[in-house]
Amino acid sequence: MPRPRLPDERLQDRVARGAGYEGFGAGQPANRTLSAADWICVASQRRVLIVDDNDRHLDILGAVLGGVGHEVETCGSGAEALRRVAAHLYDVVVLDLVMPEISGLTVAVEMRAGGVNVRTPIVICTANVAIARRELGGVEGIQAIIGKPIDTAALVLAVEHAPGRERHSSQLRI
Repeated sequence: MPRPRLPDERLQDRVARGAGYEGFGAGQPANRTLSAADWICVASQRRVLIVDDNDRHLDILGAVLGGVGHEVETCGSGAEALRRVAAHLYDVVVLDLVMPEISGLTVAVEMRAGGVNVRTPIVICTANVAIARRELGGVEGIQAIIGKPIDTAALVLAVEHAPGRERHSSQLRI
């Protein structure tokens, strides 16, 4: 089966190079055969906020989602995430659950309490999926809970399958 072609060759090269993460095209030539997960997000660019206190995770997740065509912003703390979700509209928030000071659970609950991103889908990334499911049982809008180390294909699919949102004509700015 022939591999699909992207409308923009530069984007195809970015996807083929991947994130420098083993298992996602690290060092592979641009003409290799790519899986369906490598192409899944190309048709629907989304504005994604990634929140994690680990810089390496931010780099990997940002490269993976940016590499498939999403507009990605990253931040390294729950406090910063709360400031951003209060001021900017996002299509999806990818959220680490365990962070110092303000946890991902607190960020998710505060997002649902009101504001610009009250209906924004959340993808949780955590080392302990069982605890995450128990703690997040009452929080609406959790699109997926993905275990660490991150399965990049699952992440790409979770962001792609998150419910779509209509963009507001004006966004708040800090």
